Amino acid sequence: MRAGLRSRPWAGLDVGSFSVKLLAAQPGVGAPRYWTAEAMLPAADSDPERPPSAETVARMISDCLGAAGFTARSFRGISMGISGPDVIVKQISLPLLDDSEVGPALRFEARKHLPFDPVGMIIDFQIIGRYPTERKLDVLLAAVSQDHAEKHMEPLRMLGVDPDILDPTPLALSNAVVSRADVGTDARVLLDIGNASSHLTLFQRGEPFFTRRLDFGGRRLTRAIAEGTRVPFEEAEEWKLAAGADEPGLRVDWDSPEMQAVADCLRGELVDELRRSFAFYRTQGHLPDPLKLWLSGGSARLPGLPARLAEMLGTPVLLFDPLAVVDDGHRGTETPGGPQFAQAYGLSLRTA
Repeated sequence: MRAGLRSRPWAGLDVGSFSVKLLAAQPGVGAPRYWTAEAMLPAADSDPERPPSAETVARMISDCLGAAGFTARSFRGISMGISGPDVIVKQISLPLLDDSEVGPALRFEARKHLPFDPVGMIIDFQIIGRYPTERKLDVLLAAVSQDHAEKHMEPLRMLGVDPDILDPTPLALSNAVVSRADVGTDARVLLDIGNASSHLTLFQRGEPFFTRRLDFGGRRLTRAIAEGTRVPFEEAEEWKLAAGADEPGLRVDWDSPEMQAVADCLRGELVDELRRSFAFYRTQGHLPDPLKLWLSGGSARLPGLPARLAEMLGTPVLLFDPLAVVDDGHRGTETPGGPQFAQAYGLSLRTA
């Protein structure tokens, strides 16, 4: 190993449908040092019905790297998140086996749990519980089609590198919330609101792992604002971004037409889905009462959103900013953190 190799940063790369988020972590004495950067999808390529091309995403990744002061080859490794309807994460039980036997056994067992033929799929696993008295293992099974993985990695390969780790979004989010000591030791429940969809993850030791992909995202909030105020979608998106900026350039009031539209959208499309998800989980495992929900993603930056969601759900909702506890001396750039970096943070923890 070359001298200083392990001191190089490890990068977490979250490639979404609206922006690319980079969070790099460098080991150090006392605490790691962090760099963050975000690159937005160009307005000319912002078509809700058509995903951006690999070339466009490659430029966004390159812009992200440049903003943080890196190149694609600057890192000790890169973890890249992957999501979509055909990315599957499921907890299953196996007979008590040695670690070396789990992989081969899982190939046969996976056929019982996957809606697709395991042939042509990338399958990985993580042992989360070993119970000798019950002669069983609890395992997280993760699977994705080879084609989906190849398409997801294509933009990064255009920059001359391959990801060292490809991690499903729910696992990256779980890693992020579990790593933060201030979150507590009870159920770690995180709702990450993406642009096109959201991910709900629930982790607590000794209980079933749960994740659900929701067809609700920041794009739907923008559409609600546009419809509620009768303005073009692009104008509504501009308003939402300004309201959620680090230094909002406008006064945000929940009695305003824009925020009333946001509240109606949350109440009508998200809150019931969350309640159904929690009710379903209670048929499988125990949940503390009251349940504490953490909120991340770009739309979580809307002022007062956690408090308003808490009123609707009747349970505490807090903003999850993965770098909120990091002092300025350990920030590698002036770029602030924020709830939009939750997945990238979880990915940066997955060093090989």
